[in-house]
Amino acid sequence: MLGLTWAPRGQTPVLLEQAGRDHLSLIAAIAPNGRIYLAGQDQSFKGEDIVWFLGKLCSRYRKRDLLIIWDGASIHRSEAVKAFLKARPGRVHLECLPAYSRATVARS
Repeated sequence: MLGLTWAPRGQTPVLLEQAGRDHLSLIAAIAPNGRIYLAGQDQSFKGEDIVWFLGKLCSRYRKRDLLIIWDGASIHRSEAVKAFLKARPGRVHLECLPAYSRATVARS
């Protein structure tokens, strides 16, 4: 797919983001029926927040296994998340995106 930008020809546009205290962290899930589940907060997510969100999904879809697709963020490897997954063997299946799929954003 071709996209247009206002960047000068031959120069890749760089997105600048100021991640400080004024930001919103989001986590989302899409169900097989297309329903979207979204949680947000004004601070960075911690392992316990990920466990809370996964717990909500597990309780909503009690009779179905979950397929979780996420990037290589360190929060996904926290002890709280590991313990949650270990307590539910076979219930939550993980697919991790390759390292090159993570978006890179220049910070100012």
